[in-house]
Amino acid sequence: MTTVASGRPPASLSRRLILAALVWLLLLLAAGGGILAYAFRAAVEQEFSYRLDAILKTMIASTEVAPGGTVTMVRPMGDARFDRIFSGWYWQITGPDGRQLRSRSLWDSTIATTAGGSDMETRRADGPNGEPLLVVERDLHYPGNANPVHLLVAADLREVGSGVRRFDLLLVAALGLLGLGMALAIVIQVRYGLRPLRVMAADLEAVRHGDATRLAGRYPPEVAPLVEAMNGVLDKDAELIERARAHVGDLAHALKTSLAVLGAELQGTANRAVMMDQVQVMRRLIEHHLGRAAAMAGSGRSLGVKNPIRPIAESAAAALRKIYVERGLAIEVDVAADLFFRGPREDLEEILGNLMENACKWARSRVRLQARHDTSGLHLAIEDDGPGMPDDRATEAMRRGRRLDE
Repeated sequence: MTTVASGRPPASLSRRLILAALVWLLLLLAAGGGILAYAFRAAVEQEFSYRLDAILKTMIASTEVAPGGTVTMVRPMGDARFDRIFSGWYWQITGPDGRQLRSRSLWDSTIATTAGGSDMETRRADGPNGEPLLVVERDLHYPGNANPVHLLVAADLREVGSGVRRFDLLLVAALGLLGLGMALAIVIQVRYGLRPLRVMAADLEAVRHGDATRLAGRYPPEVAPLVEAMNGVLDKDAELIERARAHVGDLAHALKTSLAVLGAELQGTANRAVMMDQVQVMRRLIEHHLGRAAAMAGSGRSLGVKNPIRPIAESAAAALRKIYVERGLAIEVDVAADLFFRGPREDLEEILGNLMENACKWARSRVRLQARHDTSGLHLAIEDDGPGMPDDRATEAMRRGRRLDE
């Protein structure tokens, strides 16, 4: 049992490729942006730490400790930020005797110290107003003192943060522009890459409309095998149609010969007239279909063939006017000149002939043929002013081989 899928149709190939590429692009941009932002912040903080280390070395050079443990700053630090109260830049010295020297910026506050060593140490701490500080400190032993001198320099990390935020904004803007440019490039690349498929679809539409019989043009190597396979299917279809027409012709010729023999044998037989009438009917049918098969065989493929409707309809109307001249039927043809029938001319002649003849048979005075074409195909409408057909017999009339006038 065949199962028909329901729900929304699958996304187009272009949409799938574009969405997949955009998702991958966003992941790469996000990862790259995060790495760059982290690296920049680390570099800025490292540079900030180096500056504090240089200030600490300057402070060591400006500090003297007496043998009794008294600490003296022999030279000022020379940076106005250490003189502004709560400026965010601080220094602090704890002497061997536990007494402290502090920068004016600390005012009456202190920064908690840790058990240090002779090497530089960097850590984070809270400032007098709770601001985040980067602290660089070390212990230094002076001659004549058993305890070390603890030296500390600190600065507000928010200065680093403001620079990092500016960089982050620029980074987001730059990556956004880069992402837009790459997204546009992806869309163009996908559309350009899938263009051969659109060309192939247009060629198939031309075959369906009767403007071509095969897929023509040059295709890239990736699509060429598919084009060759489709052309092979079209060629095979044409071959099968030709073989079917040939078989129909052979059968018609064989039946024609047999009927000729049968007709000869019926001469002088009882009910000869009735039987001969039936033989003649069969002969006319065979002649009709034999001629139709021969004409269609000469017309080539059924695909890629189209015929204008209006001249064929006018020809059928003219013939029917002559047949029903005594009844004076008005047969109108309302068909645009640019409408075409996708198929052999003989098929359209048979369709119009049968339908228009049936309309003329039942019409009182008027028969009208109209034709239009839309996305669903060609629509033929043949109207007459006859008695019409009861609704309960419409289904029966559509059965193959059924005649309601029998």
